Amino acid sequence: MKILELISNPDTGRLSHTKLWANVACAASTGVFIYQGIKGTLTVEAWAVYLGLVGGYVAALRYIAALREKATATAVEQEG
Repeated sequence: MKILELISNPDTGRLSHTKLWANVACAASTGVFIYQGIKGTLTVEAWAVYLGLVGGYVAALRYIAALREKATATAVEQEG
């Protein structure tokens, strides 16, 4: 994976503000999570927020991708 794929639209190759800011948010929250872990100030609440943000975002993306694939497969079946 190229680093530019994290912030660009795969179809056009142009900058995607949605991808850019989502990855900035994930990177910032990961930095805070690591910092709190090193300092010994990491709480259960911080774990929940971090996992909800990063894990939830990834789960949502995969769910949306699965729905799109299913819709595409259904459309192809209906045509053929």
